[in-house]
Amino acid sequence: MTHKMLGLAILLCVILGTTLSLANENAIQLTNSSTLDCFWSWSPDGTKIAFTSNRSGISDIWVMDSNGSDKVQLTSAGGTFKSIWSPDGTKIAFTSNRSGNWDVWVMDSDGNNQAQLTTACAKDLFSSWSPDGTKIAFVSDRTGNEDIYIIDGDGSNELQLTTSLAEDYLPAWSPDGTKIAFVSNRTGNTDIWMMDGDGNKKQLTIDRAVDWLPAWSPNGVKIAFVSDRSGDLDVWVMDSDGSNMIQLTTGGLYIGRPAWSPDGKKIALYASFNWSDTMDVWIMNNDGSNRKQLTTGREGNLYPMWSPDGKKIAFTSDPDGNIWVIPIEEIITPAKRVTPTSTPMADTPAFEAAITIFGLLTIYMMRRKR
Repeated sequence: MTHKMLGLAILLCVILGTTLSLANENAIQLTNSSTLDCFWSWSPDGTKIAFTSNRSGISDIWVMDSNGSDKVQLTSAGGTFKSIWSPDGTKIAFTSNRSGNWDVWVMDSDGNNQAQLTTACAKDLFSSWSPDGTKIAFVSDRTGNEDIYIIDGDGSNELQLTTSLAEDYLPAWSPDGTKIAFVSNRTGNTDIWMMDGDGNKKQLTIDRAVDWLPAWSPNGVKIAFVSDRSGDLDVWVMDSDGSNMIQLTTGGLYIGRPAWSPDGKKIALYASFNWSDTMDVWIMNNDGSNRKQLTTGREGNLYPMWSPDGKKIAFTSDPDGNIWVIPIEEIITPAKRVTPTSTPMADTPAFEAAITIFGLLTIYMMRRKR
């Protein structure tokens, strides 16, 4: 996926932010702004949420308590997004164009000591921390196509891991930090690949279908992913070596990245399973059984993310477009429609959700051409 496509994907998220809907009767609204609040993530201890907002007039990183209170601005240079906490909660990495290019930056979790890690005249887009917090994976187009790199958290020891002439993106660390799953079209199809710390690569999925959005199980044994190999867009799971592929959902029209619960027993996703339905948040057992719809609305509820203790799921909902959270223990009844009083510019899904929305549209067009 090119960065032009990514820009369009982000634009689509912003546009969609004015048209989506809400949610479960137990849902708690965390943000309520007429500005754009997006690209959010839980702190490792679950007490804070970092997010990007233009409520000050420019795009910067803010942090709030997990109940939505005490919002504090951490950056003030503008042009920032995709803030992710380090595993120990002491740092926040993010992407910023304050230097004239999109680069990877890091700061203390209180906003102090902001430091630029990458300096290439290219688009360097932050992806994820290694599980031990010593390295950062990012995607760069500095060679003319998208490749995956890693760099130490202090900006040293930058290393290019992929060198194909294709697009390599969406790197996902294994829980033990020894491997990285990623998406590539180097064979002509969009497939999921694996590489180790030495750069040795193995193709995990081999199909003319689109296989993407890999998500590791917490114990590192399984990888969930999204594929249209069955003719529909559904969630599949496989062993981490690519064997034992099992289809978990059927009849999916649109499905975003699956999210494992911290204990690995359940998977959350946002999906539509009927042409008359919208994108909504669902959970199911890790074998695909007991699928339950958590939200419902006329337009959509997107990008579920489990709290670190597994007791809550946060998501983005529209047309109010803000960030909401559902206490999982309280989910008994189907979701209830809430009518907003206004339709401000929305809190859009996170960075990967932006990629997902454009990707889903692309897959839909590819399927229509088959």
